Formats: sequence, structure tokens, C-alpha cells
Amino acid sequence: MNTFTLIEPGLIRIFRFFVWAEALAFMMVPAAEKIFIGKISNYAQDPFYIIFLQSLALGIYLSIPWLRRKLKQYYLLIALIVAIVIPSLVVDFDITIRVLGNQPFDILRIWALLPFLMIPLVAASWQYEFKTVFVLFFGLGLLDGAYLIWLNSGISMEIMMPLFAIFIRSVTLSLVGLMITELMHTQREQRRALMRANLQLNQQALVQEQLVTSRERNRLARELHDTLAHTLSGLTVQLEAMHTIYPQDDGQMHELIDTALNTSRNGLEETRRALKALRAEPLEDLGLEFSLLNLVNMVQSRAGLTVKVDLPDPISFFSEDEEQTIYRITQEAFENILRHSKATRIWLSLESKDDSRILKIRDDGIGFDLSEHDLILDRLGIQGMRERAETIGAEFSIHSSPGLGTTVELVMRAK
Repeated sequence: MNTFTLIEPGLIRIFRFFVWAEALAFMMVPAAEKIFIGKISNYAQDPFYIIFLQSLALGIYLSIPWLRRKLKQYYLLIALIVAIVIPSLVVDFDITIRVLGNQPFDILRIWALLPFLMIPLVAASWQYEFKTVFVLFFGLGLLDGAYLIWLNSGISMEIMMPLFAIFIRSVTLSLVGLMITELMHTQREQRRALMRANLQLNQQALVQEQLVTSRERNRLARELHDTLAHTLSGLTVQLEAMHTIYPQDDGQMHELIDTALNTSRNGLEETRRALKALRAEPLEDLGLEFSLLNLVNMVQSRAGLTVKVDLPDPISFFSEDEEQTIYRITQEAFENILRHSKATRIWLSLESKDDSRILKIRDDGIGFDLSEHDLILDRLGIQGMRERAETIGAEFSIHSSPGLGTTVELVMRAK
């Protein structure tokens, strides 16, 4: 049976309301009997009054929040079983008494079970899937029919109408359950779609906020570069000119100029460092996926190479350090391909496999001899790529042979 960990909102409250309404209706029966008949039926003479006790007990059960916290998902299931089984047992008991007393079958007693089962039917259909509802209510009809046949010692004309009433009752309950479960399924799908839409809106708002922030940082960097950096640069040039043309015999003035020159140089250096830190990088602007695609577009526009890209959608399982490493290694590998490989095709892939994430960049260029690794290490920037991989605990490897192209591979293990 499929049970939801969380009970649908409002279900317990509605279920409790109908149970108390059912108990109140039973309390009105003896009052009506007293008014119109002048006497009240004995509980033992009419077992249907047992359902009143069941409704009363169930109403109290559904009014205790502590039980709901204690029983969790079983809380509703217990209430449903009680609401289904007790009325069914009462009807079967009543039929048994009539059969043993040689009294005719009362079809109204069988139909009287329908409104009692309608209340738990709504609750069950609200919470569970249709197959669960079908098993509960159509299965109950099969058990009632089998018990009736056993009680009658076989099928006869006397029980054909009661069997037909049980069948119609089961079909009716199943159809109503099907409609409710379909409505609830549609509602849940709409709820999930709304949650996904809200999540996408939040993500888009975050992206827009980051984009606005990075653009503002770039604007400030340009403003500072065009004003403060240029001013300090011009001041440094002027101080150097003063240092050159001022008479050498004035030591105190030269000392002051040297101090001012050092201050302006340090200020210019700090300004450049601040501008570099302030200026947003492509990853901050676009994210890893679009940054990689921009590199691909750059390669295609510069050299007309064919680049086959295989990236997951979306790329969302890397840390910031990993994204930075992936981007820089890809950038360096593309530069090497453009400058040295004489390739016509490039393959770029990023995949998640078992407990590893693998970046692979392959080309069909001229390749090189790995035995000459030390000679080309600096020229191809391989040492820098390896050091970047080591900073995130990843494995970096390069495979190449003359005439067979080159493959750069970065393997990041799950931590």
C-alpha cells in the first residue's frame, strides 16, 4: 500500500468533521424515535447503533494531535481501517442474525452501508492512489459477497439481489474513488508545477541579481581604471621626469621625490590589483555552461574548427573551485590546440560517472611525443593545468602520440 509520509493538508480536519456529523446523526435517531414512535430502540436489537459508538470513538481519535505526531503516516490509515471495517462487520453480523433466524434478506441493510463507506472513501481517495482505494473498497465487496455465499451454503435465487446490490455498491465506490484520485493527482501535479515555476523564478531572480552585480563591478572597474589608475600613472610619469631633470645636488628634494614616486607606484600597483579583483570573470557573469560555450564559439570563430560538445543540462554539481579549474584547463587546452595542434576537430565532454566527474578535451591534431614531456611542459602550460587540478584534489592526465592527436582528461572524485 502506498502511503504518503505527509498527510494531505486539510484532510484530517474534513475527515473529523464528517465523522462527528455521522455521530450527531445517530444521536438524532433515538430522539426522533422518542418523538414519533414513543420509545427508543434497544442497542442489542439493532446492531447499527454500534456504528454510533465507532463514529464517536473515531471523532475523539481524530481530535487528538498527540496521536497524529506519534503515529505519523499510520495515523490516517488506522482511522480509515476502523471506518471501513466496523460498519462492514455490523452489516455482516446483521445479515448473519437474519439468516440464522430464517428471516429474508434485507437489501436496504446492504445499501445502508454505502453512505457509511462514502466518508472513508473520500479520505482514502484524497490521500492514496487509486489502486489502494480499489483494493480497499472493491476488495471489501468481494469479501462481503463471498461471505454471503458461504452463509447461504451456495448461490441461490434468494441471494442474487443482495449479491447484485453488493456489486453495484462496490462499482459505485470504485468509480467515485477513481474520480477523486484523478482530481487529487491533477492537483498534486499542478502544485508541483507551481513549485517548479517558483523555484525557476527564484533562480532567475538570483541570476539577474548576480548579473547586475557583476555588471556594476565591471562598470566601477572601468571608471576607476579611466580615472584613478590613469591619474596615478600620469603622476608617476611626472615624478619620474622631475627626478630626472631636477639638479642632483639637492639631496633633500630628491629624497622627497623618491618617497612620492614610491608612494604613487605602490598606489598604482594596489589600484591595478583592486581592479583585477573587482572585475567580474566570465564564470561570475555567465556560469560554467555558457562560459564553456563561449570558449567553443571563440575557437570556432578564430580557426574555423569543428567542435563537438557534450555537456550535461544543467551543470549543477560542481563547487566554485571545481568550476574555476574546469574553465581554466579548458581555456588552456583550447589555446594549445589553436597554436600547436593543427587540428580540424575538437571533442569537449563533461560527464558524471559512478562517483567521478570527468572533463575530457580531445583533438585530431598532430600530437606529440610524451617522452619529450620536459621540453614542452612550459610551452604547453601542462604544469599549470596539473597544479590547478591538484588544488581541488583531482587527477590530471594527458595522452598523445605523433599523428594521433591529444587528449586532456580531468577526473574529479566524489569526496
